[in-house]
Amino acid sequence: MTEHNTGLENEEGKSVESLVHTFIRQHQTDVILLLSALIATLVSCIYYLSTMLAISAPGLTLDDSWIHVQFARTIFEGTPWEYSPGYPSTGSTSPLWSIILVSVFFFTTDPIGIVWGTYVVSIIFYFGSTCLAGRIVTTYLESAQWGIVAIIAFVVVPRNTWLMLSGMETPLFVFILLLSIVILDKQEMKYDLVLGVLAGLAFLSRPEGIIVALCIPIRFAMLTAKREVSLKRFGTLVLSGLIALAVAAPWILHCLNVTGYPLPDTFYAKVHEPTAFEIETWDIFWSYFIRELFFLPVGAFLGIILIAKGKPFAWLLPVSLTVLYRLSTPYAALINNNRYLLPVFDLFLIAAIASAAIFFRLVFIAIIQIRDDVTLNTIGVLMIAFLIIVPLIPSYSNQAIFYGKAAGNINDMQVEIGKWLADNTPPDAVFATHDAGALRFFSNRTMIDLAGLVSPDIIHGNMTDYYRMKYLYEHGCNYIVFFPELFVYYYRFFPGSAIQILYTVELEDNVICGRDSMRVYHIDWERTTFYTTP
Repeated sequence: MTEHNTGLENEEGKSVESLVHTFIRQHQTDVILLLSALIATLVSCIYYLSTMLAISAPGLTLDDSWIHVQFARTIFEGTPWEYSPGYPSTGSTSPLWSIILVSVFFFTTDPIGIVWGTYVVSIIFYFGSTCLAGRIVTTYLESAQWGIVAIIAFVVVPRNTWLMLSGMETPLFVFILLLSIVILDKQEMKYDLVLGVLAGLAFLSRPEGIIVALCIPIRFAMLTAKREVSLKRFGTLVLSGLIALAVAAPWILHCLNVTGYPLPDTFYAKVHEPTAFEIETWDIFWSYFIRELFFLPVGAFLGIILIAKGKPFAWLLPVSLTVLYRLSTPYAALINNNRYLLPVFDLFLIAAIASAAIFFRLVFIAIIQIRDDVTLNTIGVLMIAFLIIVPLIPSYSNQAIFYGKAAGNINDMQVEIGKWLADNTPPDAVFATHDAGALRFFSNRTMIDLAGLVSPDIIHGNMTDYYRMKYLYEHGCNYIVFFPELFVYYYRFFPGSAIQILYTVELEDNVICGRDSMRVYHIDWERTTFYTTP
């Protein structure tokens, strides 16, 4: 009996092994891309995280990252989108990212555990984005060799790993944009409705994700030109638009209910007609980007080749995003290590590799008369590596150090003061600040955001500075957490006897915070003109 069972087990083992080998043979390209993306992503993440741990304790590199975590906590605790108790907010730039981060709270509520959980979620989407970058280029060039090149280049883009591990929505947004390109490039009707879902999710990832929905009519026009549109197909186009709206509708309705506006307050706080200073700053930064990231002009100009190949979206999306940011938020797109622009950089990289490979192939065939595919690919890969990947390595390494220092800065300033507020203020205390993330999360105190990102009354109240201070008084706000250099601007409303400095944090090597120093002020309203005798 034992020998019989052993024989059956051996046969089953061989059968499973045979199935695995068959699967690998049939999906060899996918397996190669998957493993390449996994190795490249993990190596890059380990490098950045180990560099951070050599500099500071685990942390998130932007204070805004803690805003997403705080919104996730409110959802987990059953009071969704109330940034402070009793104050509904529409200040989440990426509600989908906050919803995804709720998963972390099912495993831990410890702040360090939340940080590591956020890393894990971010790495999953980073890995998915790397896979998709390799898949898109492989499809365009019909060679896994080029897909591996794209994967390596993708993780070496200097700001990529920094922002993918920042705790922001960047990995989610990039993943959805890349997946949208994959689906937009497909012509079969079965993908029409999937694209509608992706368009809705793109909007929930970031408001500018609406450009995915705007690409749907372009895809439809391309299909019409190829005479592949029937009445039924037209119906799926309309239905995909309705699906996109249905996916985005709950958040739009929430915004309308809270503020009367359909978009999050972060949009209204940042989007405006650009000033001359903002345009000049944009131009200066982009002159630097073009020198640092050689693939940007390559992708912008040679990327037009992809239109002729019937694959326009890897070029159209980054061009559209660049124009959108330039017209609406040229300065905001540059701050925080250019976090809004990273998707633009990533997409232009894909367009650059694909279009440059096609261009070099045409040149080699026409001028050098090389026609062997292996030789063409080998020479092309070496040229792309030399022209695009190698120049990125110094900035990529510098960004790893920057990453560690930035995490340390946020820990030493905003996180530290948030903990101090928790230990040194009454539970019902109300404080005002511009840095709305870690201070609120760690203090667990009611907060008023002077920038209005998570405080609807501030952003939509059209308040003068005087009435903004009066608002603080009327809402029992006795503490203000601010950079001293900027708080001086409000001194005219407070006599010296009304202000008491309770706590100060000084950063010796500040690379990411707005100023080197931040203070906690206590306001004695009875000594001000705002005070009204009961």
